[in-house]
Amino acid sequence: MARHQLDLDRIAAGLPGYELGDELGRGGFGVVVAARHRLIDRPVAVKVLTTADLDPAGGSGGHGSGSGSGGHGSGGRDLRARFLDEARVLAGLDHPHVVRIYDYVETDGLCLLVMEQLTGGSLRGRALSGPGAASAIGIAAAVALDAAHGRGVLHRDIKPDNLLFTADGTPKVTDFGIAKIVEATAATTTGLVGTPRYMAPEQITGSPLSPATDLYALGVVLYELFAGRSPFPPELPVAALLHHHLSVRPLPMPEAPGPIAEIIIAALAKEAGWRPASGLDFAVRLAAATTAAYGPGWLAASGVPVRLPDEVLSAAGHQPGISSGPGAVHGGGRPAGVAGPPAPTVRAGRRRRPAGGGQPGGGRRRVVLAVGASLVVAGLAVALVLKTVVPGGGDQDNRQAAYAGRTVQFQGLADAAGIALGPDGALYVSDPGDGVGQGQIVRLSAAGQAGLIGGSGPRPTPTGNVPSPSPTPVLGDGGQSLRAELREPAGLAIGPDGAVYLAESDNGRVRRIARDGTITTVAGTSRSSSDGSVASTGAAPRAYLDDPTALTVDAKGIIYVTEGYRVRRIEGGQISTVAGSGTESGSAGDGGPAINATFYQPSGLAIAPNGVLYIADRSNDTVRRVDRSGTVSLVAGSPGRSGRTGDGRAASSALLNSPKGLALGADGSLYIADSGNNVVRRIDPHGIISTVAGSASYSSDDQEGALATQVSLSGPAGVVVDPSGALYVACGDGSIRRVGTDMFLTTVLRGPPDS
Repeated sequence: MARHQLDLDRIAAGLPGYELGDELGRGGFGVVVAARHRLIDRPVAVKVLTTADLDPAGGSGGHGSGSGSGGHGSGGRDLRARFLDEARVLAGLDHPHVVRIYDYVETDGLCLLVMEQLTGGSLRGRALSGPGAASAIGIAAAVALDAAHGRGVLHRDIKPDNLLFTADGTPKVTDFGIAKIVEATAATTTGLVGTPRYMAPEQITGSPLSPATDLYALGVVLYELFAGRSPFPPELPVAALLHHHLSVRPLPMPEAPGPIAEIIIAALAKEAGWRPASGLDFAVRLAAATTAAYGPGWLAASGVPVRLPDEVLSAAGHQPGISSGPGAVHGGGRPAGVAGPPAPTVRAGRRRRPAGGGQPGGGRRRVVLAVGASLVVAGLAVALVLKTVVPGGGDQDNRQAAYAGRTVQFQGLADAAGIALGPDGALYVSDPGDGVGQGQIVRLSAAGQAGLIGGSGPRPTPTGNVPSPSPTPVLGDGGQSLRAELREPAGLAIGPDGAVYLAESDNGRVRRIARDGTITTVAGTSRSSSDGSVASTGAAPRAYLDDPTALTVDAKGIIYVTEGYRVRRIEGGQISTVAGSGTESGSAGDGGPAINATFYQPSGLAIAPNGVLYIADRSNDTVRRVDRSGTVSLVAGSPGRSGRTGDGRAASSALLNSPKGLALGADGSLYIADSGNNVVRRIDPHGIISTVAGSASYSSDDQEGALATQVSLSGPAGVVVDPSGALYVACGDGSIRRVGTDMFLTTVLRGPPDS
């Protein structure tokens, strides 16, 4: 209909009880005209579609006309089905922030959708007043989407044109014209359905969609509201823009307060599983972040009339009964007839991807982050004190309180040795430092904010009569980790309780940083073997550890650490040896008990869910495996023969060069930081090895955003894989690189300029 002359007579014949007015807008899903019900004098909008209109691509329009969308289908029958879907969706959504539908009529080749008339215009052309107006609109949209998702509906085209306002300024989500009822199996796209500027990565690739798809688009909208620009360069052609959605981190947004920026950036995570778990979750987090930024009372001062669930109002610091300018802030739970989660409780634990990709409906259990008052208080406390380190997103865990200890700004990494992924999506990196006691542990939040959580980091070079740091370690056990002096922290792991474990090489200890920031020694007593036990078994705090370097923790909290020529196991305060000898180096013992085998310089560890332990031996240029029976065998490399060969063949015939860190992917693939070759290798579940990141030679002038195998890496030391399959690499030049599932490489954190 968008390219045809509007036939008011035909419309009037189909709606005899209405008086028609002016055209309000037109676009990919019909023409919208104003009307008024004759008997009850109610203004309405009528969306009109002709089943004969086979070419619906159209120009821009208002009132939710779907302007700018692509891939809308071709064919009157398909359009009619989509149009009817919209009518059914809206008829079932009696929500204060979703446009209301009053009637649906099919007559004389016309489909007529009679809905609430929104005379306040769209978000695209609206001037916002009040510091919290953008947040209020975003929160209203998020709870509206949560209601739709609760009925098994995805919008798939959230953008400013589809966020409209009533005459009093109440925001409404409209144009469910390309919404698709989510089946019991995952919904997938067929072509590019949506608007490229706001498309989630999974829409572009045709992967399964979920509520997180709509939240990504809402994140882009909020980014634009706060920053006044797009997350990506505006001059990009469509192909490049889609690549940026898939692989390139959004530009920083210093225009927004730190807590708010973190929440928005978290919604723009490339992997759906790292975005907020639900629209309600997003609303609560954004409300808490805005309260942290502007203080209580911001919602009433925003000038945006909203009706929100009680948990969102609590996070917004709102007191019942306070009006907000031209409208009112209402609480009292969800409106009648709106589906929602059960009563809120606080859940904490290891993050899990929702079953079935997180789609609601279809008989699958709807996974929602339940947020109680204690979570809101914890989130606000962290946000107010630590404005750059509030984590965002997540589902069944307390992500706002994932790390409650204090963090401070850090001056960059001198080196990056170990890397670990927290249950909140944050990356933890160990930096051995370039001076005595200058090691540090850095946390990179899921939103890309960095903060120091352990050690003091680099200090100014002493001048004049200022003494150098004392060679005596300042342990700081029992106190805050930021006051402890860390000496060459290397291996790093996150325990099932969220605590950070580190192998402190030059102090001969395994340390633990609790979630409240308290640091303690788990194993190891001093640098001198005369002060500690060298026995194979005994009390862990009394054991002598010889330069512990690699460390991993299994799902039960059992710690494995490499030291000297062996691998130790720490459980319940006791230490034992699982592989290698405390006094003899070598490469013997394959096919026999690991406890009798010899190693030269074990430098990397990874443990599979079934208990199989993988050990990288740097000086032997090998990776070995200890099965559950304790038998050791060769996985890759040849003892004492360094090289880079074997890609595309069995890993057992390949050559490695000083392998360090190890990581396991969800499919059982083993990733190896092949440090001496400046690459990362992967052994797939069939035992075939290949290079997944790094090029043949190191160069400092590689271009960002290229294929990972075309970019140089500087001495990769640590690797970790997130649930989506994205790979993160800690490099010797102090940089953290990311290899997406599309095999493009981006930089998460850059090292010093002179590295």
